[in-house]
Amino acid sequence: MAPLIHRARAAQHYAARALTHWDTAHPATRLLLAAAALAATQAWDAGHRVPELHPPPRHPGKLVPRDLYTRYQTAGRALAAHDRTCPPCTAAVADTTGRTLRCPDGARLDESLTRLQAAYLTHLKTRP
Repeated sequence: MAPLIHRARAAQHYAARALTHWDTAHPATRLLLAAAALAATQAWDAGHRVPELHPPPRHPGKLVPRDLYTRYQTAGRALAAHDRTCPPCTAAVADTTGRTLRCPDGARLDESLTRLQAAYLTHLKTRP
């Protein structure tokens, strides 16, 4: 494996770990995301393409149950952090009429949380 690809994958892994531990506003997370972007850009500029940087998933189309809870909780923390800093989303959360008019980022985070929560609850209902 080329050193640039190895560096890009490692940086991506560290950034993903930071995202699961802290939210996107944490300085360490931002630093690691920037490092991952820089490493991926260097690999791209050297002629490596995206499939080389991102190997195919081991379980295509399936969420791995052991990290499903962690991903669900991380999505909840990310949405809560976003809601604290985004005025339209803060108003949407406070609105009790059933309408949720979120900004595009807030809508994406809300959809991610909803999808992961449903998958986690389904996993709990179907486990032996």
